[in-house]
Amino acid sequence: MNPEKHRFIKRSSVLSGVVLWLFSVATVHAEETPRSAMRKGLRAYNAGDYTNAVTLLEKTVLEFPGTGNYNVGNAWYRMGEYEKASECYEEALRTTDLKLQANACFNRGNALLAQTTAMTEPEQIGQAIECAFQAMAMFEQALLLRSDDLQAKQNYEQAYDLRLTLEHNRAQRHFDAAEALLAEYKAKEAQANYRQARKEIEHILADVDPGYQESKQLLVKVNERLDMLDRAVDEAERDLSIAMKQIEAYQYALAAVRLTNDSDGRKYAFDIREDLKKQYEETTQKNQEVLDIIKNLSKLNIAE
Repeated sequence: MNPEKHRFIKRSSVLSGVVLWLFSVATVHAEETPRSAMRKGLRAYNAGDYTNAVTLLEKTVLEFPGTGNYNVGNAWYRMGEYEKASECYEEALRTTDLKLQANACFNRGNALLAQTTAMTEPEQIGQAIECAFQAMAMFEQALLLRSDDLQAKQNYEQAYDLRLTLEHNRAQRHFDAAEALLAEYKAKEAQANYRQARKEIEHILADVDPGYQESKQLLVKVNERLDMLDRAVDEAERDLSIAMKQIEAYQYALAAVRLTNDSDGRKYAFDIREDLKKQYEETTQKNQEVLDIIKNLSKLNIAE
């Protein structure tokens, strides 16, 4: 695990400080009891035997739901099972012990952040953003319970920065996908991706960080692309209108030049508006038929 990416996991006083104080008085029984299972589980935990720690500590959660779930969560966390750890910490939050609540909030925030950083596939980015958002809520709750908790404050800021970065990256991916599609003249799909990128950027600037410069700069690029595609359609409509007027004025050759323009903008417009492309094809065909007639007539030898 990269220590630079996981600084939020460094509070050993919380994770290793399993709840021993409730079980300071040892009681010997012939059969395994929740208390004896707790003692054995904590010994296994402190010895680094987290698998056996989970097995033993799970026997304590019915009688000691707060401390039991908290300790099981710590063991799962040490094993790298962050989702299971998060679930246990969530159960531990039902306790009325405010100190235990604060610790469970903090550790659940860490578990959620660890889950977030483990989600590296493009299709997981939405889930990663949600985990980061939940982690923020956990650290915020920990601060409400323990306002002088500097570590919780720092981890909240890390969760916030991570969420912001993930949200921006999701918008960037839509933009990059749109650019690739546009290069293939798949303008309609590109336009949909540009619009999705703009929607996500507007959300970032409205609800997350109004001053985030990277998103502001990306928004400028997105709007430029969308404006360009809108202009491409407008220009194609205008050219068709002009060509039809030229045909009405018997300017068939000029109309042909305008109708057969093979610019990138015309290709974009045709992909976005199939109906417009069809109008061009029909008008071009009729205009060409007239041009062919004129051409054939000019070849006729008329006897005097």
